[in-house]
Amino acid sequence: MRKAIIVLPAALALAACIEVDMTLDILGDDEARISGAMQMQRQIYEMSGADDSFCAPEDGGTLTLTETHARCEFDMAGSYAEVMMDEDRFGPGEDTPGEITSLGDGRVRVFLPLGMMGGEIDEMAEDPAMMAMMQQMMAGMSVNYTVRGREIESSTGTISEDRTSATISFGVDDIFAPADQRPVDFETILRY
Repeated sequence: MRKAIIVLPAALALAACIEVDMTLDILGDDEARISGAMQMQRQIYEMSGADDSFCAPEDGGTLTLTETHARCEFDMAGSYAEVMMDEDRFGPGEDTPGEITSLGDGRVRVFLPLGMMGGEIDEMAEDPAMMAMMQQMMAGMSVNYTVRGREIESSTGTISEDRTSATISFGVDDIFAPADQRPVDFETILRY
């Protein structure tokens, strides 16, 4: 589940039509909390094996199944590495999905590489029928990432009026836009 939580699940979103709403709270020096929800169509969930990897209880997940959807609500606290998953947890050759880096003096950089979706989309574009099907399946779905701390210094997302959070939101179908119009990497510098 963590791989899907931490990164805009590009492959998962493309393959399983996932909607994501995630909040990452930076609580202190090497202490963070991640919470939110992911949802996919029940039929896709069952076709993908309906296993714990989508919503593992040991990762703070609670799975709810309805007639139409599989919804995972999650809430997990731990060190930066525990909530962000580093390359060691994915295995050799996997990309690191995101990172939290201490900059010292109570400052932290949070980075989510949303721009990495481009390669998968460009490959899929070679099959117009597949692209049309995926666009239809994802219509209306959204992705929302929020990072919170004591004070946001800068962000590529939208900073709240009180400067305690930064958010990036987009429709999942936006990943099919031309390359120069797709979501950009989400980077935030904050104080905890």
